[in-house]
Amino acid sequence: EGLFDSNGDLSNDGLARDIAETLMAAHTDVCKRQIGRTWVLSVSPDIYRNVVERWIHRESRITVWYGSRVVRVVRTGDRIRELVVSGPPGEEPARLFPSAVIDATGTAEVVRLIDSELVQNDRQRAAGGLIFTMRGVDPEAVAFPKGLALIRTIRRAANEGRLPPECAHTWIDRGVREDEVYVKLAVPIPANWHSQRVREQVAKQAMRMKEATVSLLSEQPEFARARVNEVGTLGIREAGSIRGDYVLSRSDVLQARKFEDAACRCCWPIEYWHPETGVSLDYLPVGSYYEVPLRSLKLQGLQNVWCAGKCLSADRYAQASARVVGCCWSMGEAVGKAAASLASAADAVPGEWPKQH
Repeated sequence: EGLFDSNGDLSNDGLARDIAETLMAAHTDVCKRQIGRTWVLSVSPDIYRNVVERWIHRESRITVWYGSRVVRVVRTGDRIRELVVSGPPGEEPARLFPSAVIDATGTAEVVRLIDSELVQNDRQRAAGGLIFTMRGVDPEAVAFPKGLALIRTIRRAANEGRLPPECAHTWIDRGVREDEVYVKLAVPIPANWHSQRVREQVAKQAMRMKEATVSLLSEQPEFARARVNEVGTLGIREAGSIRGDYVLSRSDVLQARKFEDAACRCCWPIEYWHPETGVSLDYLPVGSYYEVPLRSLKLQGLQNVWCAGKCLSADRYAQASARVVGCCWSMGEAVGKAAASLASAADAVPGEWPKQH
């Protein structure tokens, strides 16, 4: 999502173009396809993950630490001087002394550690998403008009109490393989989602929704031989945005606004998943695009902290457009270049893991 413009051409050069072209060359199943007024890259998660992992590991200047997270941030004035990172169980935390910090967690986890007041949390929150795939499905199951009738069956079952009411906003799309479908559940996310206990409760609710939906689908002739193939993890679409030097707005998106400090282009519609009424789509004018300014990716009041991805400084509607993966790749490239150009060589003190690493 977000890689292509309304004509099906790539929106951005650089990393976004590289990843799209690399994925399309990786497997014959990977292809560009049109959904309504948008274009997407149809690719299985396994292929995507393997391509990106190989891509990253080929770059000698990137060090990857798995099973680690930032647990403490040390701030001096308007700069972050140190990060404390927890490693695998049983190993001592690492200390890093970065010249720049880029929060690409999507939920502003690092920025929250700096100061929770630097994260804007809207009382209204978009529904989260849980996606699972099913194989062994009749290839015509989601083709028009059967696909539309299937969605209506699900909504009717939710309204009649045969499914949890939240299942009324379930969406189904064809998968990468001929006998595959992707089922997307809209899972309400409470305001206190950041609590581990609450996240566990929401995850359990999502799994109950999944099981009920699978049970209903198995009653349909096209799904008689179907089975669940893969289940993703609960995705948080909207987890708060950083307080940046500029707040990207809904009007910026719909008016296709351009900026002198543009980080990237985006023309994905405002795809807002309302927890009660379901998904709505507001499109840009055909052939147009807006730009995400670097100021929306720069944390207010700090010189060396940036973000890339879903937690950019934006209102909920602009975020619902800019959060797509094609745009996120380009955001990351832009802030990486900006941070590198501003970093002082004197500040770049190498971090160190404990000796056992």
